[in-house]
Amino acid sequence: MVIDSVKQILAEFKPAGWGKDLVAAGFVRAIEQEGQNLTIKLVLPFAGCSLFEQIREEFDARLRGATGVTRIDWQCDIEVASMPRAQQLAAVQGIRNILVVASGKGGVGKSTTAVNLALALQKEGARVAILDADIYGPSIPTMMGTLKERPHSLDGKLMEPVMACGLKSNSIGYLVDEQDATIWRGPMASKALAQILHETR
Repeated sequence: MVIDSVKQILAEFKPAGWGKDLVAAGFVRAIEQEGQNLTIKLVLPFAGCSLFEQIREEFDARLRGATGVTRIDWQCDIEVASMPRAQQLAAVQGIRNILVVASGKGGVGKSTTAVNLALALQKEGARVAILDADIYGPSIPTMMGTLKERPHSLDGKLMEPVMACGLKSNSIGYLVDEQDATIWRGPMASKALAQILHETR
């Protein structure tokens, strides 16, 4: 009866834009009662720590009042699925999803947007790394405050990413002088990008 009451109350949570409520969507993975303690486990398919906090704040006291339990142990896991890959291309090892920030014009805020997006996703509970794909004018080292950092290798094969603000990053700006990169063309630039993409841990 307690579990049914909990489900009924949690089912009232349905933010705008959701097609289903919290329970119908399958985000409530487990509800367990042991004496005066209640455990509620939520699993979200997206980075949403702030949403989890909202759910806990909105329902904790109400659930305790409705069920008579004295303590609720809230647990939240994030399980983001991998998006389909274009043309069934092979995945990059260790990377579940790639979000691209791109523009055909320079100076429009690509790096600013990318860094803020990465930090926002990290704050919501996602594990995030940022790769600077700009070969000719890399600015991620500047945005991250890591201009003087250099990636190193522990095994002689893969580069360890540069860490800043809890984000892993790599950029051609860490590896060569920017003036050297600006004279690269075609195959040389492509090879450099492929190297930092596939040879960074």
